[in-house]
Amino acid sequence: MPKTSSTFKKPLVSFVIRTKTEYNPSYALNLGITQTKGKYIGILSGHSMPISKTWLKDGLANFKNDKAAGVTGFYTQLPIGYFSQTVGRILFKFENFYRLKRKEFCTWLTNTNALIRKDLWQKYPFDEKLPECEDYDWGLEMLVRGYNIIKEPKFSVFHSHFYLNRPGYRASLPRWRKICAKINKRQRPRKSFTRLKI
Repeated sequence: MPKTSSTFKKPLVSFVIRTKTEYNPSYALNLGITQTKGKYIGILSGHSMPISKTWLKDGLANFKNDKAAGVTGFYTQLPIGYFSQTVGRILFKFENFYRLKRKEFCTWLTNTNALIRKDLWQKYPFDEKLPECEDYDWGLEMLVRGYNIIKEPKFSVFHSHFYLNRPGYRASLPRWRKICAKINKRQRPRKSFTRLKI
């Protein structure tokens, strides 16, 4: 059931997904996006913090390229960024240098922090048949359709599961690799599955 907040000029809409079996990352994203207005959709994990005050502006600037389907940045697992953005940014530069050398990172869309075109999402919503890695699938589909996924280092976030005393990403990597391997075998272009009317 949607709930609205009157503390902002424009109402915020939130949803409660009541059961674990009902929850799916793609479904949650698609459900939220159906309530949005505008040309671009901003996706940001709840425990992520932008690395700068111009983060959103820096990300949106990339849509001057009409072939841009989505813009994404990097994230760091280092919790220092939550306490000291100055030190966090210095360490972040070292991480980004390493990641940019690994070209496979440059084509990935990550819903940890992303901006996507709503008109393209309407043609290919996040696939609710996937348990995870829906962002990777969406990015690959856009590449096949002739669009670009842009990696913008200025559109990066501090995103640390360690900060919340939760297991890090390394523990999830084997599972994600298996899902991504299946995604890589998909015939494209294709249609995605959603329970929603879009």
